[in-house]
Amino acid sequence: MREFFIPEEYLTDVPNNRIKYKYDTTKELTHEQLLDILVNGNIQYRIYGTKDHPEFTELRELLEKEGYIKVERSWSNGDRVLKSFKLNEKMFKKSQQFPCAAALKWQLKYKD
Repeated sequence: MREFFIPEEYLTDVPNNRIKYKYDTTKELTHEQLLDILVNGNIQYRIYGTKDHPEFTELRELLEKEGYIKVERSWSNGDRVLKSFKLNEKMFKKSQQFPCAAALKWQLKYKD
């Protein structure tokens, strides 16, 4: 049985904040666009969110590449185990959910 390990400090999420700008200021802007920026600012909206720690994402992609999990990118916590493996000495069986990093931290802590 294949075994994998990830340090507990990577079983977390990290900030994933983004800003969407109205105008690309690396290109030449019209007089109207410059005026709009001066009056209203250039920020269209801000997105505050989180994503899995990059080290966990690397592990998740390795598990997918080697056929151990099916990764679902359309929603959180949709990954499924395709073939059994151990992670940090805990068994993951076929058809079982493989959650995001933050949820996995607690699952590993209380898993048989």
